[in-house]
Amino acid sequence: MIISKNAFKDWILFFAFVLVFPFTVFLGLYYPNVILEQGLSHRIFYFHVPVAWAALYAPIFASIFGILFLYKKDLKYDTLSYSMSKLALFFAVLVIYSGRTWAKSAWGVPWDWSDARLQSFFMLFINLISYLVVRSLIQDINKKAKVSSILAIASSINSVITWEAIRLIDNPGNHPSSVLGKGGMDPDMRITFWISVIAYHILFLVLFLIIYRYDKTKEYVERLKSNS
Repeated sequence: MIISKNAFKDWILFFAFVLVFPFTVFLGLYYPNVILEQGLSHRIFYFHVPVAWAALYAPIFASIFGILFLYKKDLKYDTLSYSMSKLALFFAVLVIYSGRTWAKSAWGVPWDWSDARLQSFFMLFINLISYLVVRSLIQDINKKAKVSSILAIASSINSVITWEAIRLIDNPGNHPSSVLGKGGMDPDMRITFWISVIAYHILFLVLFLIIYRYDKTKEYVERLKSNS
């Protein structure tokens, strides 16, 4: 039996996910010491931050695909941008709900409207929802792809602003400073954190491949129906 290169890569990715992801979840729950001020809720950190990173990367990738569509006029790039934008919204929802849980324990309130990063991330969340709503209202395929590309670029700009919010604003609010800043983390926290980053990026890639292949198949079927 001959196995295609793509299928072989899929199996490697699948086994990497099965091996790494469950281990990472248990690692974050039981291995690192907790911060006394936050108690066990601190363990949300090993989920919240890697997921937040992915939620901020995704709009940038979506905008790159959108720019490629505007340049090459190939609908393949529109589909890639669309799939990536949906994945960005999914991860953004995870960020908001995990962040609310963590904030309730750390700050005493589930949301701080004075926090610069929370406000900018909320705007990114609204942008991603707007992208999907506006896209669903446009029937013409080429016009839909063009408008979607512009909206994807706008979301990526918001993503960069969100990433830099705690660095650019003098009084960013309650949100912690960058985990990559000086001072760092204890060794047990650092190990757990970077393993979590790898695991959730594998999850990100797995979900993207699933969503993209679904959208690609759906688009192909719709084209066949329109031509019949």
